[in-house]
Amino acid sequence: MKLTYTLDQMIALQWGTGYFDLHNDYELVSALRDNARCYLHFVKRTAKWVKAPNPSHLALVFEQVEYFQQSEGLQLPNSIQEIGFKEPSDLDVDWFMERADAETDHILFRLEDDHFIRIGAEASFLLTSSSAT
Repeated sequence: MKLTYTLDQMIALQWGTGYFDLHNDYELVSALRDNARCYLHFVKRTAKWVKAPNPSHLALVFEQVEYFQQSEGLQLPNSIQEIGFKEPSDLDVDWFMERADAETDHILFRLEDDHFIRIGAEASFLLTSSSAT
């Protein structure tokens, strides 16, 4: 999978000069698959430690999605615990890699209460809201 951003410490996204801590600063509020695209929508928390200039909304967009799985009973909003990668044939969601070994690897979002979202796609990019609140 080609990413237009990089993962940092398995909890954050780095994009240009932006740094977005999905573990501490954002909540996952929706996950939608629409044919060959998938969208994960994050909303900035209102806690005091959250950096004020960061965008209030982030969306991860996945294109040419060939695999999408979310754990049974997933309730949103939910918090990101870790982000990593899995080989497509490896179905164990308790272990994953910090970096993708191949373009075919899936990205895995581990959430609270042992929930997860796993996506296999050709590419992913990040959208941010234009106003920072």
